[in-house]
Amino acid sequence: MADPDLSQEITIQPPSPSSTYNLDNERLDCDNLEDMTDKWMDPNRPSFFTVLLRFFGNIFVDVFNTIFD
Repeated sequence: MADPDLSQEITIQPPSPSSTYNLDNERLDCDNLEDMTDKWMDPNRPSFFTVLLRFFGNIFVDVFNTIFD
């Protein structure tokens, strides 16, 4: 005797995307590409100028310690 639950065809649908963009387009909308992507910025990331000052500051401290130790 066959199990009636196993003979049913199961279809799984993917979750619907939460974006409001039409993803069925054949072409990518290159004019509004910046609006389609999320901009993520790390607030804890130091600026390039800060990293540069730290780098040369560390070199200065190492040279100073080498000379006077």
